[in-house]
Amino acid sequence: MKSIESLRYFITTVKQGSFSAAAEQLNVAVSSISRHVQQLEKEFNSQLLIRHTRRLSLTETGQHVYRQGMVICAQLDQLAEEVALHQQRVQGHVKISAPLWYGTHYIAPLLPVLQQQWPQLTIYLNYGEEALDPYGADYDIYIRIEDYSDSAFIARPLQHIEYWACASADYLATAAPIHQPVDLKQHQLLAQNFRNISTQWYFEQTQPDIKTKQKIELNSAWLSSNSSLALLEAALQNGGVVLLPHHMVITAINEKKLIRILNQYTVSPFNTAHSMALVYTKDKTQDLKTKIVIDHLLSQLGQ
Repeated sequence: MKSIESLRYFITTVKQGSFSAAAEQLNVAVSSISRHVQQLEKEFNSQLLIRHTRRLSLTETGQHVYRQGMVICAQLDQLAEEVALHQQRVQGHVKISAPLWYGTHYIAPLLPVLQQQWPQLTIYLNYGEEALDPYGADYDIYIRIEDYSDSAFIARPLQHIEYWACASADYLATAAPIHQPVDLKQHQLLAQNFRNISTQWYFEQTQPDIKTKQKIELNSAWLSSNSSLALLEAALQNGGVVLLPHHMVITAINEKKLIRILNQYTVSPFNTAHSMALVYTKDKTQDLKTKIVIDHLLSQLGQ
């Protein structure tokens, strides 16, 4: 086919029902519409439209060209959008706010791919728990635990975080045995502080037809911190029992620097089904550079 433009004129004419309506829609002369339709009929060597006094109708060939032409034009439009996106110079600054432990172990490893694909895109990853302000626009993307019902925000759930309780071998060798969660009351505990989250550990065990749940208060914890990395270091130095995302402790456990305890239980610092969420204001989806970062993070971390 020599002229996709003629095919588009033909499709518009069919949709609008007349040459004059199509000309008005495309902001061209009626003679231009007629010329393109004649060009298409010449190319197919077949009449496509039956011209009545007040309306147009399609021949059998015209119906086929219209149906297939709609598919072809839609595919061409999609291709043009994809090419335009790849050619577009995505540049600018995107600011992300995330808790230290999550940003370090989950967000940071995913960012170099973005830099390789979009060299002029720069990212600031801030480790903090600042309150979300849809009007302050301090950050483009937030990673948070809390649920948000504010209509100004979109909150996309991220994958569930599995927590493990563990301690160093040297600590466990000199401390009281730990067979069940209640035994932790006799131990040195290392507690992570979450903003607006209760300071307890919840242990759940599922047996045939029975589900038991126990909680351990952290009021007696000798060390508490909002930095999970600080707590990890304290645990490695025989400071006591710590509860951290398994992603943070798996290497130390494999290297025998830490030992996982109470692994017959599912354990969490949250009493409800809290999960991490990627939070942003609705207008951020209209900003290409921010949308690219959002889509990338969700493709790797989203549920």
